[in-house]
Amino acid sequence: MNGLRFDNLLNRDFLEVIPLEFISSMLVMITIIILVLIVYFKNKKISPLDKPKGIVNIAEMIVEFADKQVNELMGKRFNGFGGYVIALALYIFLGFIIGLIGIPNPIVISDTAVINSSSLFKPLPNPFTNLAFPLSIAFLTIILIQIYSIKFKRAKYLMKFVSPIPVLGAITMWIPMLSLTLRLFGNAFAGYCLITLAYSAMNAASASLALGPILMPIAHAYFDVFDGLIQTIVFLMITMLNIAQEAPEDEEVLKAVSLKKD
Repeated sequence: MNGLRFDNLLNRDFLEVIPLEFISSMLVMITIIILVLIVYFKNKKISPLDKPKGIVNIAEMIVEFADKQVNELMGKRFNGFGGYVIALALYIFLGFIIGLIGIPNPIVISDTAVINSSSLFKPLPNPFTNLAFPLSIAFLTIILIQIYSIKFKRAKYLMKFVSPIPVLGAITMWIPMLSLTLRLFGNAFAGYCLITLAYSAMNAASASLALGPILMPIAHAYFDVFDGLIQTIVFLMITMLNIAQEAPEDEEVLKAVSLKKD
């Protein structure tokens, strides 16, 4: 696994510092794009009077479920947010699954780069074992929180930077990003470490062939599939609730509408 390396932070040559987790992340995004295109073109071939089948039917159920969850957790003012929820869910869950599959890395950039000849055919890791990737999607959450806060509060949005304590709002606004980042990274990295220790222990005891087929499928099922599903749900729930709290309460909306009518 290639984590964040402090000696590469000032390196301006992007190709020299690309970690394997970047390849994993790109592969996940390409997979999502392919799935979307398949659903799109298959949906175009289906007549509006026909009942959808196969992957199109599954896609419609996922969209309906996501829209329902958005309406229940965030309110009707966030109609259309389900698309982002689905994309984010696929990205996180497939990120955990790709670490389970262990797709061999087919890329070598140069011998001086992080992706060099020693990493050729090395299994691609879970992208969230690199702090940069959970930080990136958590940063998107912060951006969305600020966008919706400005949309609903308008000029009052600036008040949180001066009240009740000046500058405090500018500091506390980053707390959700840190919480989401450390939660996702911590769980992914902990699972990676435990599975690696389990493999190392079996190799040291020369019991890989005897215990590996029995114990490791259970370990991968928990740390990659189950944990990936849980982290996906938790990340999405916290994201939706943090964004939804920027919207005014229903009572405030009704009061504003009644004042306009008067």
